[in-house]
Amino acid sequence: MNMERIKAIATIVVTAVVNIANVMGYAMDADVWLNAVLSVLSAISIIYAWWKNQNITDEAQQAQLVLNQLKNERKALQQKGE
Repeated sequence: MNMERIKAIATIVVTAVVNIANVMGYAMDADVWLNAVLSVLSAISIIYAWWKNQNITDEAQQAQLVLNQLKNERKALQQKGE
């Protein structure tokens, strides 16, 4: 799922909930609730992206060291070839 699809689903859900609340007698503004929901979703996606790019476990840190070594070796081979 991409961000546009998530935003569209959130818009539909929030609009439906606000319309139901309005029918039941609660005065609500859909734009305010939509902005709140989208802000929360944005914060969650930022935190997820940050967490996903961190090397938290020992295995991930060791894998990063191996990856860095391979990249350095490849760079050195490319420089020799030039």
